[in-house]
Amino acid sequence: VALKDTLTQIVDEIEWSDVQGTDAKSCGNYKDHSLFSAKEWAKSVLDQGISSDAFVRRVV
Repeated sequence: VALKDTLTQIVDEIEWSDVQGTDAKSCGNYKDHSLFSAKEWAKSVLDQGISSDAFVRRVV
């Protein structure tokens, strides 16, 4: 449930100003950060569903 809530928050609520390490001083790889990609990945995971069991598909 926590993972699902977090991914939903990324998709619906997170803005660029919420992302940490978006300048050279705070992160050497700051140019690799992509909120768009994070949102698309989160949407994909939510669309496929999250299983509560690693061995048996039980979508929560």
